[in-house]
Amino acid sequence: MRNMMMASALALAAMTGGAMGQQAGNTTPPQIEVQGQGEVAVAPDMAVISLGVTHRSPQAQDAVTAVNENMAAILQRLTEQGVDASDVQTSQLTVDVDRSQQMRSASDENALDKPQQFVATSQVSVRVRDLDNLGGLLDLVLQDGANQMSGLRFDVQSPAPLEAQARERAVQNAMEQAAQLAAAAGVELGSVRRITAYNNGGRPKMMEMSRSSDGVPVASGEVTIDAQVSVIFDIAQ
Repeated sequence: MRNMMMASALALAAMTGGAMGQQAGNTTPPQIEVQGQGEVAVAPDMAVISLGVTHRSPQAQDAVTAVNENMAAILQRLTEQGVDASDVQTSQLTVDVDRSQQMRSASDENALDKPQQFVATSQVSVRVRDLDNLGGLLDLVLQDGANQMSGLRFDVQSPAPLEAQARERAVQNAMEQAAQLAAAAGVELGSVRRITAYNNGGRPKMMEMSRSSDGVPVASGEVTIDAQVSVIFDIAQ
């Protein structure tokens, strides 16, 4: 895990009521409100890929049969490579008329003589927990007939401890900002009035390209877990 310094957040500082006094009848003490941000960057330990098979044929059944054969080989390959069945989920299964052919026929009279085509598609979402084998696995499923890959996302399997650490850093960042603002204004910082937490989750940060298991080059990069908080402090009277 690589510790990162918290990114400086744009601070929204509001001194309500002013340090010199309050409006008549207003019992709320003057306050300072700041926005704090914290983040933790780690190497991912899991990838989620979306891959599939598409075939066209004048007969819908032929297109479906070709897709099923390739997908069966892909699923068998995933099992052989140690991917658990619970980490594989079908995300799309469709059969439809080839719309692109219909569009071509509308503008090209010669295309009218061609037989109507049907398109069958099957897609699966796969969690790969062995990143060292990711590149080789992609190579193998391509050999088995996968001709679609619509997504590759890196993630962490246990984000909760990282999210807690990011929130701690966000609160610390807010406290540092509030102390600085109070000192600049010549007032004394009081107790915390309210804390509101926001969690943006993780986002990938790409690093250098690397080759995994002599297969497709992949860049695992980093996953950054970040959090934001809004903290309101009283100004001591």
